[in-house]
Amino acid sequence: MLALFCLISLAAPLTYAWRPSQPRLHFQHSELVRSGRLMSLSVPAGDLNSLLPGEDGRRLYIGMKDHLLSASLDDITQTPRKIYWPASPDRIQNCIMAGKTLQTDCANFLRVLELYNQTHLYACGTGAFNPRCAFIPTNLFLRAEEQMLQYEDTESGKGKCPYDPHQRTATAIIDGELYAGISSDFLSHDTAFIRSLGERHVIRTEQYDTTWLQGAEFVHVAAMSESDNEEDDKVYVFFTERAQEAEGAAGKVLYSRVARVCKNDIGGQRSLVHKWSTFQKARIVCSVPGPDGIQTHFDKLQDIFIQRGKDKKNPLIYGLFTTTSNVLNGSAVCVYRMQDIIRAFKGNFLHREGQQYKWTEYTGRVPYPRPGTCPSSTYGGFKSTREYPDEVIFFSRTHLLMQEVVHPLGGHPFLIRVGVPYKLTRLLVDRVEAVDGQYDVLFIGTDSGLVLKAIHLPKASGQNQEITLEQLQVFKNKSPITAMTLSKKKQWLFAGSAEGVVQLGLFHCDLYGQACAECCLARDPYCTWDGHSCSPYMPTARRRNIRQVNDDGNPLNQCVRQGAGLQVDAEEKTQVVALGNSTYLECLPKSHHATVTWFKDIGENSLEQHKVRSGEQLVVIDRGILIPRAELNHGGIYHCQLEEHGFRWTAVTVRLIVWSPAPHPTLVSSQPWYQDVMALINHGKLERHCKEFSQRHNNKESGNHKHNKQDRKRADRHRHRGGGEKEKGRGRKNRSRMQSSAQRLPRSA
Repeated sequence: MLALFCLISLAAPLTYAWRPSQPRLHFQHSELVRSGRLMSLSVPAGDLNSLLPGEDGRRLYIGMKDHLLSASLDDITQTPRKIYWPASPDRIQNCIMAGKTLQTDCANFLRVLELYNQTHLYACGTGAFNPRCAFIPTNLFLRAEEQMLQYEDTESGKGKCPYDPHQRTATAIIDGELYAGISSDFLSHDTAFIRSLGERHVIRTEQYDTTWLQGAEFVHVAAMSESDNEEDDKVYVFFTERAQEAEGAAGKVLYSRVARVCKNDIGGQRSLVHKWSTFQKARIVCSVPGPDGIQTHFDKLQDIFIQRGKDKKNPLIYGLFTTTSNVLNGSAVCVYRMQDIIRAFKGNFLHREGQQYKWTEYTGRVPYPRPGTCPSSTYGGFKSTREYPDEVIFFSRTHLLMQEVVHPLGGHPFLIRVGVPYKLTRLLVDRVEAVDGQYDVLFIGTDSGLVLKAIHLPKASGQNQEITLEQLQVFKNKSPITAMTLSKKKQWLFAGSAEGVVQLGLFHCDLYGQACAECCLARDPYCTWDGHSCSPYMPTARRRNIRQVNDDGNPLNQCVRQGAGLQVDAEEKTQVVALGNSTYLECLPKSHHATVTWFKDIGENSLEQHKVRSGEQLVVIDRGILIPRAELNHGGIYHCQLEEHGFRWTAVTVRLIVWSPAPHPTLVSSQPWYQDVMALINHGKLERHCKEFSQRHNNKESGNHKHNKQDRKRADRHRHRGGGEKEKGRGRKNRSRMQSSAQRLPRSA
C-alpha cells in the first residue's frame, strides 16, 4: 500500500509541465568514438575520485587510489605523467590488523585535490586510515613520467581529510585556507566542518554534538559575497544529515541542508573557543507537490553546481538530489536563488522547549548583534567574533537551526527522472551565449555511464520546460560516473569512473542534419545555421546566424525569414519481396521526439496518398511496417513522414516491388514466419505483434475450414440421399479422410 500511495502521489504532478522528457538523440559508445567526439584514458588503479582542470598549464589533474596523474587537457589519450603516492607499509599492516580490507580500505585514496595557487596543488589521501597531505609543485610532473612521493614530503592530514575512503568529503581553498567538510575520526562518528591550513588557528564545529551535525555527508563548499564589504563574506557548505527536528523518527530521516559561517569567524572569547560562533543551517527542499498538499521528496543531496552571472551576489544554485526510499527510485535537479537562501537565514530560529522537548519556533528576544552576523563596520562595528557579548555566543551555540525552508524556483524540480534504469550522480552547468540569448546547458552524469545534456526553456504560460537534447553512453561498460569537470576554454567535458577518464566534446553540430529545419529543430544553443550547414555558433562572427531555441517559436518560420531552404532530402529505397514472403519497411528517425506516420501512393502516377494503418495484412509499429505475407496489392510507393515541433517532412521513401515467381514446391519451415523476420531486424516489440497477427490468421483459417466442412456435409447428404449402406460407409470414410487432410492444411501452408 505504501508503494502504491507513493506512486499515485507522484503520478499526478508528472502529467503536466515537468513530466520527464525523453532524450531527443541517443548515442552509443561506439558511435561517439567513431565520430571523434569521445576519447578515453584507461587508469587501472581505479577508485577515481577527483578531476581538476588547470587551464593555464593545459593539464588535467586526476586523483585516485595511490596515484596522482597529470594528463593533457587537449588530448586525454596522451600518456599521462604520474606521481606514485602509496600509504606507508606500517600503516597498511596496522589497517589490516584493525579489520579493514587491503583493496578497499588500506591504501592511500586521494580525497582532497585543490589548486593552492598557480604553481602548487594541495592534495590529501586517506593513507590507510592515517590521512596525509602534501603541497605538490605542478612542475614536479615534468621531471619524469613516473615518480614517487616520499612519506617525509607529506604532512598530517587530520582535520583535512577523512580516515575512511568511503566517507564523502567536500573541500575548497579560499584565501589560502582549507575549508573541509569531513568525518574527522577513525570510526567516522565525528562529522565536522573545519577551517585549517592558514595562519589562523584551526576552527571547527562542536565535537560530538548532534544538534550541530549528525552523520553529515558533505557535498560542496563555496564562498559567497553578501555585500560590497568583504568583511561580510561567508562560506557556504551543502550536505545531507540525519534530521533532529523530523517528527516521529528523530535522527533517522535524512534532510538536505545548507549551512554558512563567516570568513572572519575566529570563535568566541569564553565560550565556543576555536569553534564556529556564526554557524547556522537551514533545510533545502526538492520535492514534487502532489494533490492535497502531499509532497514527494528527493531528500538526499548528491551534487551542487553554482552558476555565477553578472550579479555576483545572486548566483543560481543547481542541486542534484535522489530518493532514499526503496519504493520509489528517482532523481531530480532543483534550482535555487541565492537571495532565497539568504532570506531563510534572516528568518526565525527553531529551538527545543516544553515537556516533550519538541522543536518549535523561537519567539523570544534575539540578542544584538543578530547571531550569524559577521563582525564588520556594516553591523555594530565589532572587529572580531571574540568581541561579541556572551549572550550572542550562547544563543549561537543553542540556536543553530532556521525555521524557514529553502524552496526551489517554481516550487518544483527543474528535471525529474523516475522509473529509469539509472540514478543521477554528478552535475555540471555551462552558460552558453546563443543567437537569441543566454542558456544554461546541464550535463548530468549517471550511475550507468551515461551523460545527459539538457536545457530549460521559458514558456509563455510562465512554466519552464526541460528538454533533454542528448543521451551519451560515454563509458563502454556502464560504470558509475564518480567525477566530472568542464574546460570552458577547450569546450571539453571530462568524466571519470572505474574504467578511467573520458574526454567528450560539448557539441557536434554536424550530426543534426544537412538542412536548416533539422538544425533549428535540434534546439542546441551551441549550434546555428550559417546559411550552408549546421555549425558551432561564434558570438563574435558577423554572419547570418539563425536558430530557434525558444519553445514557442517555429523553426520553419525562422528559416523562411532568413531565406534558407525548407526542404529535407528524403532517403530513397527499393525493396523486392517474393509473393507470399514476409518483408519489413524500416524508418528510424534520429530524433526520439519525432512522431512517425506512413503514407502510400494510391496509384503509380497518382499524387494522392492514403495513411497506412495496421490491419489483417500488415502491422504498423514505431519503427516501420511489417508485412507477414506479401500480396500483389502490397506493392507501391510508401512514404515515412516525421513530425516534430509542428514541422513535417518525409524521411524515407520506399518503392516496394512484389515479385511473383514461377510455381515451385513449397518448403515447409520448422519455425513460424515471424521468427525469420525477427532474426533480421531484432526489434523488441515486434515479436509480440507478430504472434498476435499469426494467432488471428490461424483463427481465421480455422473458421474458414469449419465452413468448408459444413458445406461438404450438406453436399454429401444431397448426393447420397436414399443410397445403400455401402455408399453411406464410403461417404463417411471420405469425410474422415477430408477432415484429416484439412487438419494438416495449416501446417503445409
